[in-house]
Order: sequence, then C-alpha cells, then structure tokens
Amino acid sequence: MKSTSIVNPLKAFIERIPKAELHLHLEGGAMYPATALELAKRNNMQMPFHDEASAEAFYRFNGLDQFIEILRTTVATLNTAADYQTATEVIGAAAAQQNIWYHELFFTFGLVSPRGVSWQIIIEGITEGRRVNRERYGVDTRFIADIDRTQEPQKGVEMVELVAACSAEAGIVGIGMDCQESGFPAGRHKPAFELAKELGMNRVAHAGEDGGPESIWDAIHNLDVQRIDHGVQAIEDPKLVRYLAEHQIPLTVCPVSNIELKVFPDLASHSLLALMDAGCMLTINSDDPPMFDTDMTHDLFAITEAYGFGPEQIETFARNSFEATFMPGDEKAQCLSRFDAEVAALKQELFGTN
Repeated sequence: MKSTSIVNPLKAFIERIPKAELHLHLEGGAMYPATALELAKRNNMQMPFHDEASAEAFYRFNGLDQFIEILRTTVATLNTAADYQTATEVIGAAAAQQNIWYHELFFTFGLVSPRGVSWQIIIEGITEGRRVNRERYGVDTRFIADIDRTQEPQKGVEMVELVAACSAEAGIVGIGMDCQESGFPAGRHKPAFELAKELGMNRVAHAGEDGGPESIWDAIHNLDVQRIDHGVQAIEDPKLVRYLAEHQIPLTVCPVSNIELKVFPDLASHSLLALMDAGCMLTINSDDPPMFDTDMTHDLFAITEAYGFGPEQIETFARNSFEATFMPGDEKAQCLSRFDAEVAALKQELFGTN
C-alpha cells in the first residue's frame, strides 16, 4: 500500500478514529491476491497470476469496463458457501485493523448467478461470515444486495423477493444497484425498487461515477434512493448539488477509486471539496481495496494530504459515515454517542483538546 507523508498525531488520529464503511464490495473487497489464489485452489481453478508480482500486473486497468472484466475473473473463485464466508471474514479482519466498527457490504447476485451459484449458497456463507466477524473481530457486518444493472429488470424484481425472505437472517439492510452505468439507465429497474420500497427496504444506487448528473437524477426520481454511491459527477449540475445538499442525501465517495478508474485525473481535480463547500453530506470509502491498493484509512490519508485537512474534517467524515448507515434509530443513536465519547478522548490524548 502507498505510503503517507502525514505524521503523528494526525496520522494516529486517522488510524484510530472509529469508522463505518458504506461503499465496499464483497466480491472485489476480498480479492487480495492471496485470497483469490486460495479460493482458486479450493475450486480447482487457474488464475491468470500466481503470486503478488504477477497479480499486480493483472490488476492493472485503464477504465471502469476493463476493471469490471478483471473483477469478473477473480469473482469466478466464489462458488460455495465456504468461499463467501472466507470473503466476508477477510473483509472483517481488514476492518478490525482500521477500527471500522460497522460496515455495509455490497454483494451482487447477478455476477455469479449466470454460472449457477445459488442465492442460498451466498446467504449461508455471508451469514456465517457475519457471525465470525462479530465474535472474532468485533465488527458489525451487514449487507446490501445489489442488482446488476446490466441484467433484465425482471431479475431485479426476483432478487428483491429473495431478499425479503431472508433479510433478517443474513443482516441485509437494503438493496442497491451496480455494474456498468453507461448505457444502462437506473430507471430500467424501477419495478424492483418500487417493490423494495413497498416492502420497507432501504434503497441505494451507484450513479454519477461513469455517468453524469442525469444518471444521479435518474436514480433519485425513478428509484427513490436514500443514498447515492459515488455521486461525484453531480458537480456538473448546480441544481442537483443544491438538491443533494438540501435533502442531505449521503454520497458514498471513493476518492482513490475515482482516480484509479480515471473518473478524475488526480485528487486536485476531484469534486470532493466543491461538494463539501456546497453543504453535501459525504462519506469516505474504499470501494474495492485490493484492486486500488487502498483501504478506508488510506483514502482518508490521501484526501488529508491532498487538501490539507485537519482533525475537524476527518471527524466530520467519520461521523457522517455513522449518520448515513441503515442502523435502526435507537442503535444509531447509541453508536453515535459512543463515537462522540471516544473521539473526544482521542482528541484529548493526541491534541490536548476535545
């Protein structure tokens, strides 16, 4: 992972502050080379790489479409409940190292269902992995079931029906939508999101990464989403930015991912600062850490170095991440109270002030 020039005590503050992560994909987030090779061996498969060095070359990509193709190759190693349990636990262990108390992981049934991986296999694996994360690592793992937006709308409806039957068991707190944005409007999946709302499910969607403001409006108007995943292209439409700020619709921003996928050429060009200044509610996330040589802590390092942030901005991002979760109200209030107390103590220890 890339090094940082940030020095103590700010570095320690970023590392130790309590965190929640809301934009992290199970399939890509677990696919560190060692994990992918372990799962490939377990499934009698051959990967296009054999060690860390060859994996680094394989994981290079020029844009979102190529990235998704690489991801589909590694995701082919997920075939059994044990595989999904392993993937969930890998992310849980990484979360514990970063003091991530809570995370909502995306999983995309449409990535694996065409080759016969059943819904029940996924649910069995993530349910057990969630239990292990809680008991071994002290991390609260919950899930958002993502619709592959390139599939036919009926597939999304069917997935919502599957979620309805097992959400409590598996810790599924909502539905979402991901995969290639360009050419696949969100509105195609309006029936699935209408059903989800009718059933009382939370709703999110990837929008405004590979697509412009019109893609975000599409998700807002046709899917009635409560959060936007990415949303960084909103900056091109002042009316949309005002709407997002007025309604405090959280954006789960992934700065390092955005640079690696060429959404912006560098952090200096990123829309994050302008969206902040406009009053939008932003959270910082890692998207697919192994693919981008990052994690949530490193993303916070990156924006701190790029924009000269101090403890106040880092605390705001961290607190936003808990505010934007889909925890039940009482649970969220207790978590925020604990967060405030721990941050106050941390600031007193590191900076002599709370």
